[in-house]
Amino acid sequence: MKEIGPSDVDSDSIDLWVVSHGGVASNAICDFLQKNGLRTRPDNYGLICHKQHPGSSLNVPILVIYGDFEGAIKSMDRRGYLTANATKMRFGMDLPEISLKRLIETRPRDPMGIIEFVNSFKNAQEKGVDNIEFLRYPYSNQDAVNKLQNLGFEIDFDGFFLRERKKKFGIVSREVKEILNAYKDTVFP
Repeated sequence: MKEIGPSDVDSDSIDLWVVSHGGVASNAICDFLQKNGLRTRPDNYGLICHKQHPGSSLNVPILVIYGDFEGAIKSMDRRGYLTANATKMRFGMDLPEISLKRLIETRPRDPMGIIEFVNSFKNAQEKGVDNIEFLRYPYSNQDAVNKLQNLGFEIDFDGFFLRERKKKFGIVSREVKEILNAYKDTVFP
């Protein structure tokens, strides 16, 4: 049976919490970091990889990967993860029964919960709740090295590369077009 959540971050089971809004190669960097000895994938990773910051300290360094909203949304849609990732960001759990249409109707400016998600980590960082770094996708190996150094990790990124994003996304639905339109002017530092 598939676990739907909600789930808490168990800081004892990870060295680094890698989190993203989806579609920005967070799985690729987690796999690479795991191969290099960092624990990034606890048993409940699928439930916490798109979860907002809880507002209280987790006592674990956090790497937030974000950016390329248009490409990320199209990528998640193509792979069938758009609704699941949205409900994880907005509600902290995978709720497959909620449709994209309902997500748009209930929050037209932030249907996926991306703005709220990123802001939860921004607010936690500003308050000094946890050690948090933001890595903007697409990023270079040196960008990743710098952010990880700021979090206290020395990782050699030789051999890591971001795969080029697939350019053919196929036909996008009316709902996906509305979601893309909602985020077209979204800018985070």
